[in-house]
Amino acid sequence: MLGIVFVLLTTVQAAAQPAPQDEVKDALAHAEALYYAARFSDSIALLARIDDLLKTQPGKQPEKIDTKLRLALAHIGLNDTAKAKSYFMEVYALNPAYALDADLFSPKVVAVASDAKAEQFKARCSTAQTEARAHVDGGQIQSFLTLLRSLGPNCAALEALKPEAADIAYKMGAAAYKYRDLFKALSNFEMVLALSPEHELAQEYADLTRGKIQVGQDRSLIDWQRAFDAQHFKEAAADYNRLAEAKDNGSTTALAYVRNEYRKALSGLVEEWNRTCAGGNRAAMSALRGRISELLPEPSFGEDLRAQMVSCDETKNANIDIAPKGDNDGTCLTMQSQLAMTRLRSRVDPAITGELRLYLKINPQAVVRVKARINEAGDVTVTGITDGNPLLNNAVRGAVTQWKFTPVRDDSGPRCVDTEITFALKLGQ
Repeated sequence: MLGIVFVLLTTVQAAAQPAPQDEVKDALAHAEALYYAARFSDSIALLARIDDLLKTQPGKQPEKIDTKLRLALAHIGLNDTAKAKSYFMEVYALNPAYALDADLFSPKVVAVASDAKAEQFKARCSTAQTEARAHVDGGQIQSFLTLLRSLGPNCAALEALKPEAADIAYKMGAAAYKYRDLFKALSNFEMVLALSPEHELAQEYADLTRGKIQVGQDRSLIDWQRAFDAQHFKEAAADYNRLAEAKDNGSTTALAYVRNEYRKALSGLVEEWNRTCAGGNRAAMSALRGRISELLPEPSFGEDLRAQMVSCDETKNANIDIAPKGDNDGTCLTMQSQLAMTRLRSRVDPAITGELRLYLKINPQAVVRVKARINEAGDVTVTGITDGNPLLNNAVRGAVTQWKFTPVRDDSGPRCVDTEITFALKLGQ
């Protein structure tokens, strides 16, 4: 029996080439030995090569910091404090919070590192000043606050911008309040208070805005309850969305109550669906489907509850694009692979061993055609597989036999299905 082939592309991620972790570790240990042997120039030459290697690799911050720290120490050993300071600055560029243990290093090393940290902070502060100016001029006060907090209170240039930023945030808050955009107004007033805690007008407006938001939430909850009890679900959904907006701005109590009420109602409908499904009353099931759809305040609501609905209606209508109805003579339906794959509920990808990885490198466009039988319960048996690499065939067979499909029914009852799937396997980049 011949099915229309469905091409399933399975990409196997190639294992990344292992980073030369041991090589770096060994080189650092050797550089340390050279340092303690007072062979500072040799240690620096080796560490410079490690530093260049690590620059080409993403991440690896601990190794990069360790290398630059050792370079700084070796240059101090040569009394080249200027060069040592430059490497310490690179350390603090990687991690501004890095701290030397004064008990482990000499006062000279600690002093050079301290100077480097101060100079690096000064450079960061100077660079941040331009960025901060752009944030303030553009009215991006939250971005300015984030930058300010990242540098702490010691960047005088940013501290000097705080009054101006607070004034801009206050004006934006007042404008938003005027146009009744209460959440935006409150956000701006809170930014003002973060920049200037003693700003009395911002505090008064913030308190007033919170009060209005609470009144609005209480009104929305009352309106929602009235609409929900009357089963005016479209109106209830609008009130739900207003409460969800309030939740995004810090209020959760009312929304939690509303969601719980929706879940209780949905749970009851799911139970009713499952009872009705067992009786096969299609008209009642269609009505229930409409009630569930009407109830939902948003399309994704209660997915966990809806997943508990049995799929009887789906399977009873699975005769679309399948073989003609008739008496079940025990033979299996021949199904187009595209249609079969729409009924796939769970899948497992082939396990790729080292041998298979090597095979796929040599044969980058390996193809495996699998003839499969899906039984009345949705389980899969591989009935045939094309000639090819036995290891690859076995890997694909092992994966496909773990797949699970939604069972198929027609008017004669449960049916098994024969189909064919083509795997085109290649290593990912």
